[in-house]
Amino acid sequence: MLDLDYTKTHDAMSKLLGFEFIPATFTPETTKFLNEYEIGKINTETFIWNLQRLAKKEVPIGQDVIKAWNAMLLGWQPAKFDFLLSLRNKYKTYLLSNTNELHLTWVLNDLKKHHNIVDFDTTYFNKTYYSHLIGMRKPDSQIFEFVTQDAGLDPAETLFIDDLEVNTLAAKVTGWNVYQHDPKDDLIQVFTEKLKLM
Repeated sequence: MLDLDYTKTHDAMSKLLGFEFIPATFTPETTKFLNEYEIGKINTETFIWNLQRLAKKEVPIGQDVIKAWNAMLLGWQPAKFDFLLSLRNKYKTYLLSNTNELHLTWVLNDLKKHHNIVDFDTTYFNKTYYSHLIGMRKPDSQIFEFVTQDAGLDPAETLFIDDLEVNTLAAKVTGWNVYQHDPKDDLIQVFTEKLKLM
């Protein structure tokens, strides 16, 4: 639902740290602490410190790291809020997100500041599952099994939408129906024309 552009964070972090900061070039150590942050195993302070020590130039201050890390978060199309409500009126809706403390803090602040929304989780979803709060992340099979049990889902009647193939494939193994969404496509149009759920 949130508009994202991963390349903006890759570009901002590359400029800040003085080397190419893209997943394809991450060392195993970097991948490890990034994943640990996404499952809440390390706190924000430790995460920022890990990024600072990678710097190939003058060590950036924490606020600069936070700004670069959040650069990928673009904001919301207001029409999607009404769409989510109409969807929830017809179906049980859940949010399953790989995220982290910094990103979620930005999201909640942006929703309140620009859209006057202070109860996003409970208004638009039956329940939300954030990776850093439940200690699991996509595409690990355990997260799909956990949500299935916790939400009392019938896999055969569950549709999972994600923009990454690795995540949809993992969900499919759990028995969920899946749709890999291209972020360039309009999600509301996808629901109405391709999935015919509205």
